[in-house]
Amino acid sequence: FAGLYHRSLTHWLDHEVTQLAADVRSQVLQEMPDPQKSSERAFQQSFAARSWPDVLEYILDMNAYLEKLYLIVFHQRKRAYVAAAQSRVEKRILGAYRLLVEVIGHWARREVATSPRPSLQADVVKGVAASIEQRSVRDLKDFISAHAERVPRTADTAEAHRQLAERLPATADFNITDPKLFAETLQARISDFADSPEIRERLAVKLDKALREQSVQAWSLIRGCSEHCPLCGSKCDRVGEHARHHCSHHLFPAFHGWMDRNTGMPSFNYCLSDETREGTYECKDGVWRKLDEYLLMDHPNWTLLRDDYGAAAERDVQHLRAAWVNCREALLEYFSPMADGCPEEWVQDYLEEGRALTKADLQVAKETIRRLRNHTWVPPSD
Repeated sequence: FAGLYHRSLTHWLDHEVTQLAADVRSQVLQEMPDPQKSSERAFQQSFAARSWPDVLEYILDMNAYLEKLYLIVFHQRKRAYVAAAQSRVEKRILGAYRLLVEVIGHWARREVATSPRPSLQADVVKGVAASIEQRSVRDLKDFISAHAERVPRTADTAEAHRQLAERLPATADFNITDPKLFAETLQARISDFADSPEIRERLAVKLDKALREQSVQAWSLIRGCSEHCPLCGSKCDRVGEHARHHCSHHLFPAFHGWMDRNTGMPSFNYCLSDETREGTYECKDGVWRKLDEYLLMDHPNWTLLRDDYGAAAERDVQHLRAAWVNCREALLEYFSPMADGCPEEWVQDYLEEGRALTKADLQVAKETIRRLRNHTWVPPSD
């Protein structure tokens, strides 16, 4: 019976763990609630922040970089919230076990005190035991429920009494001939469970599993659409079901490997600019066509609207120029045989000596992306 009761109570622990993991997910989604805001966060923490290593990871694989930011946030919330919350859950569960031992003792003492002594007129056929009123597990359950009304009421004690009563095994409704012996045996077994490392170990294992599951669920909400701008590779940030793709921050096509087909010079025509609209692009059938025809032929769900070009786009262009200047050595290596065609005035305006990336930084970024794709990348602990 004690084993059945213990297994039933561990289901309560599992529920508490699932709720704890869901709370962590909720906190993460407050910071990165949907694909649009997550993509905005990615652009701001890389290009706008002029963090060149982040820019390089963003360019190599925006989905992987976005997942990296998500994992960092999830890890931060987990570290800040889970340890204390896990301790509270452990304390609440173990407190319920100790409360159960106490209540069983109260019940047994009451039953012994109120049980009548065997009558001298005992049934000679059925014996003395039959003449004594029998107790059952149902009586214990009723006592636990009633005990909640007689102790100082708090949210934790009320919940503990409710769980102890509801999770008492319904299939074990048998008669109890000796309440004192039954109580002592049950108290010893419940105390053994509470004192063993089993509950703490189960809590840790279940919490780790629940956090992984909640992490996957949260990432599925944040990741959003998998489509990318055919010119610059920027990720679609539309929320929910949609027929047309759109992104708030376009890049230079050079960041996606586009170059002049004759000279190999990188393409710095911003996706929404007039120069981009006037250019020609190679379709999948090998024919070079104007932008609208190219999109219609190969990417009919993408529309690049000139009306989107405004003050925000102008600011983006400045961020993109600075990023190209300071990441170009790594990018030219990555997009080889792309030629080095960076305007000199950009170099004068944006180059950050000592911070600009090198070919060695490309290898570091590629390794990070590889680990993210293989799901082996772990956020730093500091």
